[in-house]
Amino acid sequence: MNKVIKSTILKKYLIFLNIFIFILISNVAFTEENTQNTLEFKSIKRKSDNANMRVGPGKRFEILWNFKKPGLPIKIHKTFDHWHQVETPDGSVGWMWRNLISDKEKTIIFLKNEKIYKNRDIEAKIIAYVEKNSILKIHYCKKEWCKVESKEYKIIGFVQKNKNSMWGAYIFNSN
Repeated sequence: MNKVIKSTILKKYLIFLNIFIFILISNVAFTEENTQNTLEFKSIKRKSDNANMRVGPGKRFEILWNFKKPGLPIKIHKTFDHWHQVETPDGSVGWMWRNLISDKEKTIIFLKNEKIYKNRDIEAKIIAYVEKNSILKIHYCKKEWCKVESKEYKIIGFVQKNKNSMWGAYIFNSN
């Protein structure tokens, strides 16, 4: 009887030890040496209307947020394997799989209502009004103006570059 009990305890101990070693080894791979730091803006792919942001870089990690708004601009902080640590406009930070992120399209989100002008001039004709939380494609920024496009409404124009009213590509890293 004692041998059976000792054998059962030994089996449980070995199972626990194997699980512990597995967890230890799987987490050793995710170290600072294996991550690449970046600070660039990208966006959630237009085809991704169901993008998960997770606690860590892998499907085994808990989902923090589920994004239903394609084109949302995100800031890439780090890269690990096929995963990017990202920041959203509201400051949330988590990990997203690289296939959910667009390398091509750059977008901005408006943090408050703005005007789209026909030309880069405050006296130019206002061709549209942009509401808070609208996402537009951004072509470029020069000095105080950014050229933006709404494919949905077929509008191309200029908005004044303002860090307090926009968040995303080119806003912080251009002249």
